[in-house]
Amino acid sequence: MTSIQANVNLGNQMVVDCIPAAARTLHESALQEDLCQWARDNLWDVLTESEIGKIHTAAYGWLACSFWSRSASYQRSLTLLKLMYWFITFDDAIDNSSRMSSDPTEAESYCALFLDIVFRHGRKSSKTRPELLKEAKHKHSSSEVLPLRLGAEWWEDMKRDGMPISQQARFEAAATEYVMAQVQTVRWNEQLALKGKAPLLPDSITVRRVAVGAPLCIVASEYDLGIDLDIDILLDPLVQALQAAVSDHVAWINDILSFPKELRLGEVLNLVCLLPIHNNPCAASGLDPAALNGNEGGRSSFGAAACRAWEMTASRHEECVGLASRIMDSPHLSANPNMEDYVRAICSIAAGNWAWSLKSLLMMAQTIMYFLSPCMIMALDGYKFLHHYTHLGLEIQ
Repeated sequence: MTSIQANVNLGNQMVVDCIPAAARTLHESALQEDLCQWARDNLWDVLTESEIGKIHTAAYGWLACSFWSRSASYQRSLTLLKLMYWFITFDDAIDNSSRMSSDPTEAESYCALFLDIVFRHGRKSSKTRPELLKEAKHKHSSSEVLPLRLGAEWWEDMKRDGMPISQQARFEAAATEYVMAQVQTVRWNEQLALKGKAPLLPDSITVRRVAVGAPLCIVASEYDLGIDLDIDILLDPLVQALQAAVSDHVAWINDILSFPKELRLGEVLNLVCLLPIHNNPCAASGLDPAALNGNEGGRSSFGAAACRAWEMTASRHEECVGLASRIMDSPHLSANPNMEDYVRAICSIAAGNWAWSLKSLLMMAQTIMYFLSPCMIMALDGYKFLHHYTHLGLEIQ
């Protein structure tokens, strides 16, 4: 192991360890065991025992407890773990299908089926959920049927656990936007491959903010806390600005760290968010994202750009902290007894996402392979960022 790799690994572990033990609740292991047992009892026809075992070894409980650490009940924690597992399986179902990952029509058909099965978007259809799932098993692989089943499960759990009607509507809307954002991503990849046309930066940011799932996780935070915020609170400009800043932070961290893996698969959309960065060598050289398609030589340009990328994420971090403080300084907002818990909860999504990105060995193996120095810089800066985030309560007292 080189000294650079050793420093990267040390920096990464510092970031991961910076998530307080309280945020990774003591029942994370029990949650994973219960999810495994639930999968054995209910998903035996779409999951092998080996695949069920991976649920535990992949530490999804760690991830879920980092995102949502203040659950009103153990059952809600388990439901949110099902949601977290669904995020991963849904993403894999599209990405790992040569049919859906390259054909937006196929991806849209699958996503529409999911919405029909889970939320009954095709309510005029005479087919029941079991009938739709039975048909899906004949058309789709087990890995593609799995997210359909999981979605139906966590949605029924949430309703059965008393999620308020208004919150149900907001959650369904956020889930729908998330699902359809995957279709837009496939469409952009197709346009890039066929026409060499990359999306415009504003469009990319808007879609990526949704496609990484942060807005849906933010709504899930209310369910986690057992609260239902008034619409006037949710529509407050400061609250909406914090939600957007957290979502952007999650999206940019995801896209920057996962870019090498995506490039290996022939996808370069994640580069779009790096182009406007000040002193970005990619932008300075007039590099077009399409030019990287299949171009291994473009890695060095990206590696240099990744060093600058932290400027963007750092500015978003500073914005999140500033907005959190302004919210708690607002007499109108701070008067709500749930506001401080809510602010802490959605900020923990950004912290948990960053730590999970570094904890993922596959992602980091690819990242280290492609740009060692930028990764080291970002990892060590990331420690300072997470330390700041996880002690946010000290700043908003």
